[in-house]
Amino acid sequence: MRSDATTIETRALAVGKWANLFMALAGISAAVLSHSDALLVDGLYSGVHFFSALIAARVAHAVRRPADHRHPFGYEAYEALYVSFRSLVLIGILVFALFSSGEKIMVYVSGGEVPALVLGPILIYTLTMVAVCGGQVWQFRRAWLRTGRHSDLLRTEMRAAGVDGALSAGAGAALLLTPWLLGTPADVLVPIADALIVLILQLIMLPQPLAMLRAALREATGAAAAPESLAIARARADEALHGRPFKLLDIAATKLGRTHLVVLYVEPEIPVRGETLDQLREALSAVHARSGAPVRCEVVATASPPFLPLPLAAAGSTAAPGS
Repeated sequence: MRSDATTIETRALAVGKWANLFMALAGISAAVLSHSDALLVDGLYSGVHFFSALIAARVAHAVRRPADHRHPFGYEAYEALYVSFRSLVLIGILVFALFSSGEKIMVYVSGGEVPALVLGPILIYTLTMVAVCGGQVWQFRRAWLRTGRHSDLLRTEMRAAGVDGALSAGAGAALLLTPWLLGTPADVLVPIADALIVLILQLIMLPQPLAMLRAALREATGAAAAPESLAIARARADEALHGRPFKLLDIAATKLGRTHLVVLYVEPEIPVRGETLDQLREALSAVHARSGAPVRCEVVATASPPFLPLPLAAAGSTAAPGS
């Protein structure tokens, strides 16, 4: 099952990689032919997806390695680092586009000449990108569902393809409709319609990489898993502890990429041997394995809770970490 999931994920990422290369080349070519900064931004956005896919393939392989002496807590951090890197590059592209469109507007306002748009390449590019992105969303979602909905890589690529397709459709439609503004009070905006569309794209596109970066940084810094994940982990801990000579003192859970780390802090009620703790860890792992989600379990025997209780107000303010 695990090897099947690996194969499905790898094939989906490979298809997405070459689709993004095609879209990047198409976007840059269409931008040159049409004099459109909006299409250039779209092409660069796809280019980032292509180079990210090259890295994603290596990350997908790395995160499946078992923990070893080099990485005693596993390789899952690679996935969070990948999402962080990808988000930062996308933010950089958007900032570049912001300055580029601002420069075009300043040239126009100061009396300079702005190249007119050529609509033919824009129409062909828009229709092609919508079809390609729609196909990507379908294949990434299908692969994500077939692998148990646990791959952050597939989910990230699926969302990115959906956003890319929507933006290509919106930008292309807006550019193709600009001739309808001629002879209207908005006639004066036609020469810089392309730059204005880029500014609108900024408002739509920027929240996604910012949210991805925030979630990835929370994971990389070891923030607690989401409250619902903690509740599930506690319920499964109670199940694993049933009939065993341990008192549950506390539980900690973090999420890193697709994998959760669950640590049980227990107080033995009678003298126990190391093998008894091992049996508890194996039982806890077995309970979590039934869901199919990747979970790494540890058990710590101690006489006191590891964390100081938080005041109610403080607990409420930290009760919603990113999942």
